[in-house]
Amino acid sequence: MPIRVQQMLRRIAVGAILSWLTLAVVACAGLSSTPAPAPTPASIPSSTSTQARLSAQGGFEIAQLGIDPAEVNPGQEIRITAQVTNTGNTEDSYTAELSINNIAEAVREEVLPAGGTQTLSFLVSKDIPGTYEVALGGLAGQFVVVKPAELTPTSNGKAVSPELTVAPDFTGIDVVTNETVSLGQFRGSVVLINFVNYGCSRSLSQIVSAQLLVIRDVAKERDDFVPLSIFCGCCPRDVLRDFTEQNGLTWSWIRGTADSTVPQYVDYLIEYGYPTLVFIDKHQYVREVTGYCDFFTLSAKIDETSQY
Repeated sequence: MPIRVQQMLRRIAVGAILSWLTLAVVACAGLSSTPAPAPTPASIPSSTSTQARLSAQGGFEIAQLGIDPAEVNPGQEIRITAQVTNTGNTEDSYTAELSINNIAEAVREEVLPAGGTQTLSFLVSKDIPGTYEVALGGLAGQFVVVKPAELTPTSNGKAVSPELTVAPDFTGIDVVTNETVSLGQFRGSVVLINFVNYGCSRSLSQIVSAQLLVIRDVAKERDDFVPLSIFCGCCPRDVLRDFTEQNGLTWSWIRGTADSTVPQYVDYLIEYGYPTLVFIDKHQYVREVTGYCDFFTLSAKIDETSQY
């Protein structure tokens, strides 16, 4: 056989052997590789606890929705209450969700024994005037945040009421000191008139008392205004004197009568009820009239009145 043919056959044989070895190595590698473990499914947490499911199935009765007060000034607190009763045969947990204008405001969980009743109570406040819809445990109600008297700017940058009102003057006898007191004698000072109805009803007395204590606390912090309380006369004078002494209410108290003070301010009382606060500047103009004010709101309004 010629040498050239022998060399060609040798090359073909060597190439075939190398190709067979390559395929064998690849096949062995594939057989010896360890398969990747199958992914383990993520654990799925239970969506609700047993207590929450039981509560959702029923067994509770909620009633007597209370909204107090139903009309407030911006920032004033409102207490929302309801009674929840466990009508089941075992102790269970009730989750109460308070919503205002379809937005969750607060959530509370109460554990009640079988047949037990619990009062749910929430404190809320809103700064923007308007009507707010309340929902609690299937019950519905509403409260209103009133719009403060609008003010218009003046050339000096301060604000004045569109219709500035001169504060009606009056004279009365201080039932604590028996001295004669008139609004006019306080010209040159900021005066805060506080209309009070004390002793006629328990719930009214509570909010009136709270307002008086706020005025007292503000007066302890600053001496740039004169508090002056006018009461309707339901409360006996000796009871009123004891109340003022026990609580450190050191300002003048005048009894409003049908022919003196109250008729001159009756429109404010009709609008705000008790308590009504009238802020009078040092020139004896009425700058603002509001209902109940907390400590910081009252102090801020006195600051505003002091600008004039």
